[in-house]
Amino acid sequence: MNISALVKSSVLSLALLLAAIPASAEQVVKIGLTGAIYEDIWAPVAEVLAKEGVKLEYVQFSNFSLPNQALANGEVDLNAFQHHAFLRNEIKNNGYEITSIGDTFIIAMNLYSQKIKSVEELKDGDKVAVPNDVTNEGRALKLLEAAGVLKLKEGVGASPELSDIVSTRVKLEFVEIDANLVVSILPDVALAAINGNYALDSGMKADEALFKEPKYEDDSYTCLIASRSADADNPVYKRIVEAYQSQAVIDVFNTTFAGFFVPAWN
Repeated sequence: MNISALVKSSVLSLALLLAAIPASAEQVVKIGLTGAIYEDIWAPVAEVLAKEGVKLEYVQFSNFSLPNQALANGEVDLNAFQHHAFLRNEIKNNGYEITSIGDTFIIAMNLYSQKIKSVEELKDGDKVAVPNDVTNEGRALKLLEAAGVLKLKEGVGASPELSDIVSTRVKLEFVEIDANLVVSILPDVALAAINGNYALDSGMKADEALFKEPKYEDDSYTCLIASRSADADNPVYKRIVEAYQSQAVIDVFNTTFAGFFVPAWN
């Protein structure tokens, strides 16, 4: 074989060898969410991480009972939809080995109505809609107490129940429904406690609220990014949290969701 043929043969062999070696694989991280608005918030995070070889894939769930189950079962790698009070209750009731790896924001639960302008207009027999999961219902009851609609027992903590109501300003009927469906029955009730993410999804504005949620001193209603406990120190997941806790995300809060989201990592 002459030298020219040998060189051509070597080049061909090298090309075939390189073709057989896969390029550095992009790492896909699946994140469980509960609303389209969260994808808007994650957009600048995804953009930064894509340049580092990490692709975020969003998995949407229709209600709050599913994302932690999916995380525990390995269907998603992380989720970002819940606050600390909700996570603590999920761990207590289901034994999930899930943990928070970083705080994200506080999003208000506010009172809305299409029938009254103030709680003073409530009358006997009026219906009040509240989420039916333990922590969000408890949050709604605390909100209603702050608005002067009812009074709760002393020392009920972050998750009071309907049985903890001591009195109401008038005789009310409480309608318990999935948090994501409260908006849909707003026309049928006098008052509704609506999570901010679902209010946003429905095109509602914070300044349309009949009563806005006050600030609380603890982290009960601070939202978070969760992973399986065994993955809490995963460097990629830590980098995702770092990328989220950025000015770029704060800018999205301020420009797109003004009045609803407040950064919780400072």
